[in-house]
Amino acid sequence: MSIFSSSVKSQIIDPVFTSESRCEFRLANRGEAYLPTMRIGNLGLLKSAQNENTYHFGPGAASVIRRIQLLDGNEELDSLRNVGQWLTFKNTLKTNSQNDNVFTELLGGSIGWEAGATGELLSNVNKGVRTGDAESLGTLDLREVFPILNSGGLSHLSTSLFKNLRVVIEYNTDTKALVNSQTPANTIDGLKKSVPILIVDEIVDDALVASLDKQMTSASWVAIEHDEAAVPQVPSITDTGAAADEAQQSVNLRINGFQNKAVSRVMISKVYQDLANYVYDANAAGTATAVKALGQYGSKALHKEEFNIRCNGRHVLAGSGVTSPAAMAMLTADTWGDLNVCPGAITESVGLDTKYDLTLDRGGLVGRPPQNWVGVNRTAPRILEFGGDLNAGGTAYTTAPTAQQGPWVGNSSWVGVGIHDRVTDLQIQLTRTGTPTSVRTPTTPATDQPVASAGNFQALNVHIFAEVAKRIDVSGGDYKISYA
Repeated sequence: MSIFSSSVKSQIIDPVFTSESRCEFRLANRGEAYLPTMRIGNLGLLKSAQNENTYHFGPGAASVIRRIQLLDGNEELDSLRNVGQWLTFKNTLKTNSQNDNVFTELLGGSIGWEAGATGELLSNVNKGVRTGDAESLGTLDLREVFPILNSGGLSHLSTSLFKNLRVVIEYNTDTKALVNSQTPANTIDGLKKSVPILIVDEIVDDALVASLDKQMTSASWVAIEHDEAAVPQVPSITDTGAAADEAQQSVNLRINGFQNKAVSRVMISKVYQDLANYVYDANAAGTATAVKALGQYGSKALHKEEFNIRCNGRHVLAGSGVTSPAAMAMLTADTWGDLNVCPGAITESVGLDTKYDLTLDRGGLVGRPPQNWVGVNRTAPRILEFGGDLNAGGTAYTTAPTAQQGPWVGNSSWVGVGIHDRVTDLQIQLTRTGTPTSVRTPTTPATDQPVASAGNFQALNVHIFAEVAKRIDVSGGDYKISYA
């Protein structure tokens, strides 16, 4: 039902506790009733001095959150683990215009894309982390992480029913999970969590609250639950192996987190266990390091990958399942909707610009990659900077590749599958071929620029996010939450 603005009062609630690892908000319990439109404001990081650091491209300022809970006392109403991973994927389901013009402004991520004047693909400008600058902080709509707040039957949160409402945030502490740049001297030192605020809309019309309370008897929603499994390193493959070395690995991962639950859709991401694999030298001098593209919030495209799911003793996908990047992307889009990702994001590499061919001579500069960049996402700096000259921009940019395929290539290979069954046994079947890390020359940064891969043999964590049916039943001034 429609609620007029005269019946609603917005309030700002400060946390009762905040630290570098945790934050907690408590809502008043004096008969208040709140709309589900809760937001976390002033979310993000501050730094003790001006710097050029930015949030992760995927979740933006929400990269600070590891886990978030909506509680009534100790009763969990809804929660989400690995918040950054889920939000990154969820934001790719939005249109390019939404990501470019709305999401970037609210949270500071940089997923939307636009075409440059000469055909290259450019990402939008990400939020920077600055000293006490409110514009560098983000706002998170809690309906994005708490599906219960999107429930059609849950019109409001009444403290006559939920007597001890709390929002608890657990923060990420690893800098690789927080910001793109990893150089201690100018970006990491002095980073600290900002003090967030909780913004709520209180219904101040007592008659309206009484009417809404009377109408609320039950509600159902689809919660987002998470589980993960580990994939070991591919045997017999090492960093020092020859470029032609290959070894196939097949694993069967049993997932126990969704047993006896009605699961509709799942999203699966593949992430390096060692997050240092996402960190690379960002300039020729080797004085700055950065996290590749989406980093741990994306999903790694694997070499010669095959994927299937076995649910309750049967294969969800026919035959060998999906056996190509195109089939995997098509399945994900059919399951979840169109994805806003750049060309090459689902494949290991693009064209001639491979992870082994890093020392081509172009324009007298050894280390320049082939000119296979039009329509492929770019590394910094943008092509339009320095007058559009590929070879301009000072020492760092004249000796390091500027128009090669970016590290975004191969970093958005999510898997989306529809289960639509009550799960008693769930297994993920994954096959990949391990290859060594790119040929490296650490003493010559100009030829040591990682491209799409840090080595396909590396150990992985497979993250599974599942839509799980839940419901709440209200009776006699009390409630019960259960799996549907």
